[in-house]
Amino acid sequence: MKVTLQGMHCYKKTENGEDEIYCVVTTGGGANRRELARFDVGKFDVGRTLHPGKMLWDGTSWPEVTITVMESDENESAHGGDDFIGEVTVSADGNCRPGRATLDEGYEESKRYRQFSMTGSAAHYVLHLEVRS
Repeated sequence: MKVTLQGMHCYKKTENGEDEIYCVVTTGGGANRRELARFDVGKFDVGRTLHPGKMLWDGTSWPEVTITVMESDENESAHGGDDFIGEVTVSADGNCRPGRATLDEGYEESKRYRQFSMTGSAAHYVLHLEVRS
């Protein structure tokens, strides 16, 4: 099972300037949580769509992974820590489960990508994941 981030669109954000979005891919939970990857998605303003085509997981070694989308406040010390946007858990059989602040919207118009609406920190982003074997 391969999971690829094919697109991300910004509908709403809460801070001035561009949001710097990144993803963290983890497996396990609690004390057993392990970070597998972290990468920058890009800089967003309202209306911007990016198509990174970034493989997030190749389906090996772990029964499932959680993809967490965050907004970086690294260069904005007045804003505190990074902001949680949303999360999706994908299992080795291709099953996708939305996590906190995330709504599973099924497949997008082309029926190729799973679509998730993420509304953490009062922002609104839509994520397109390609999940295939």
